Amino acid sequence: MENLDSKSAKLIKSTTLLFDQGNALLTHSKKDSTKPVVVAWGLMNAGKSYLLNMLTQHIEDEYFKTNDFRETAKVKKFETEDFVFLDTPGLDACEKDNLTAVDGVGKADIVLFVHQLQGELEAIEIDFLQGLVKSFGEYASDNIIIILSKVDKESDDKVEAIKQKVLDQCEIYIGFEPSCIAVSNTVYKKGAEKKIQGLMKNSNMDTLHTTLHKLSESAYDVRTEHRVQKKQQLIKELKLEQKKLENILMQYKEKTSEFNEDVKSFNAVIDKLKNFMTNISKEHYDLELQRD
Repeated sequence: MENLDSKSAKLIKSTTLLFDQGNALLTHSKKDSTKPVVVAWGLMNAGKSYLLNMLTQHIEDEYFKTNDFRETAKVKKFETEDFVFLDTPGLDACEKDNLTAVDGVGKADIVLFVHQLQGELEAIEIDFLQGLVKSFGEYASDNIIIILSKVDKESDDKVEAIKQKVLDQCEIYIGFEPSCIAVSNTVYKKGAEKKIQGLMKNSNMDTLHTTLHKLSESAYDVRTEHRVQKKQQLIKELKLEQKKLENILMQYKEKTSEFNEDVKSFNAVIDKLKNFMTNISKEHYDLELQRD
């Protein structure tokens, strides 16, 4: 069991960290980009990086690296004329990468949640979406977009069936059906390389571009909502810390009170001892006189 001093030291440290978070939150708005920030999330190998390469016109030379193994170990940024795009580690890569991905939530004005077209949403995807919804507040239903990737590998019927299944899950677990766009990065790339407008249109990348530009108008409001949510959570945590500190203080007061009582008892014993020593010394002196 931890002693009181150890508990106190840990509590002071955790409270100091909360103060640091609060100060960072108060100054964060000064560092915000003036452009809307679009963040891509999804499982590893879902097609996030490929999608961002197409959105940022890195058709031949990859900026956001795409591999079958874990490539994005930290949040990577690219700025265009209209947007700032951020790529995040795959949610299922490892615990450290998951934390890095979560850390990017507060930076997002618009979310591209990329889901590989292989079936319904996995539990880890649902958990993350629920966290995003909480962070975005009233803007969640508009500013979170589900991207179904690699759709060129499946039939239209299967794409539609999986899309409906994903939307049904969203209705159940996050309370609404977000925008859901089925995108083929491969088809778009082929169309861009060969300058075939029909292929580029069929990829649905233009639909995604149009949606992003429409949502960019609410970027400032989304950032305000993020800060409100963070401040509310911070206030809640600080109140809990305050209760813990008050409890520790009470324990210290109780110890001080006990100590004071011990001191009184100790002083009483000393006084008793002094009186006894005085009496016995006097008696001894009297005996000495009688003996003489």
